[in-house]
Amino acid sequence: LRTSSSLEVVVTTPKSELVTSESSSITIQLDRLATEDIIFNCVPSSQKRIEIKGGNNITVLNGTISTTVDITAGLKGGTVYFYTKIVQPEGINLNITDLDISVVHSAPLQTFISVLGWFCFAMWSLSFYPQVYKNWKRKSVVGLSFDFLGYNVLGWLCYTAFNLSLLWVEPVKREYYEVYPHGVINVQLSDFCFSAHAIALTFLTIVQCFFYERGDQTPSFLCKAIVGVFVSGMVIMLIVTASSCVTWFQYVSIFSYVKLAVTLFKYSPQVYVNFKKKSTDAIAVSVFL
Repeated sequence: LRTSSSLEVVVTTPKSELVTSESSSITIQLDRLATEDIIFNCVPSSQKRIEIKGGNNITVLNGTISTTVDITAGLKGGTVYFYTKIVQPEGINLNITDLDISVVHSAPLQTFISVLGWFCFAMWSLSFYPQVYKNWKRKSVVGLSFDFLGYNVLGWLCYTAFNLSLLWVEPVKREYYEVYPHGVINVQLSDFCFSAHAIALTFLTIVQCFFYERGDQTPSFLCKAIVGVFVSGMVIMLIVTASSCVTWFQYVSIFSYVKLAVTLFKYSPQVYVNFKKKSTDAIAVSVFL
């Protein structure tokens, strides 16, 4: 195993969700047979939520490719991330895929929460279609604020990037649990699907602006300036993050703040257009409900 190529290590579990006090197991799987005993240190981010029976040092024996140990969920609910590193022998390059396990107080309640999340996804997602339909029926986007669309697409892009990172980007998740070892990542798959769908429908609405009657409407200088400042700031912070001055979790958190900031004022341009025209004919009310 002491070669220039990295040893691929995957930490898996048969159940990614445990009820409090429930028992299960985790397996450390190598991509090839061990030629000597390899000791890994596998530490849950919160030992109040999950305990590894036999301690955190787990050995893959010489001549084997994996090992499995028992775990028990505690009485405290939340998500547990497992930090895995090699203890001995030294000098092995590792590429480790860690895992996280959710500890819940009630499986039926968790199912209800998930169903409720997908119901909200459906309701919120449906709210985008009346505007697209109204633009198509009128063959016009006159009265629809282009500034509103600009802020909207920026917000949804940031929200999607944030959701994606906390769901599937391992370095970001690892850094989150380093900062908040007893924290809970409340981002669900339905959140990501909703934000990705919102981007698609917002882009579709923007495309309609190029093909349908729009009068003399254009994005305002203020909108261009605000979006430019936000995007420039995120690019600068990306360079700073790549230079290891801040963590990737801190960088991803910026996306959530941008989304929050945009949400506070994104409707204002449309309200102003409605006031100026003394009409809401161009707007599908569902956008605001």
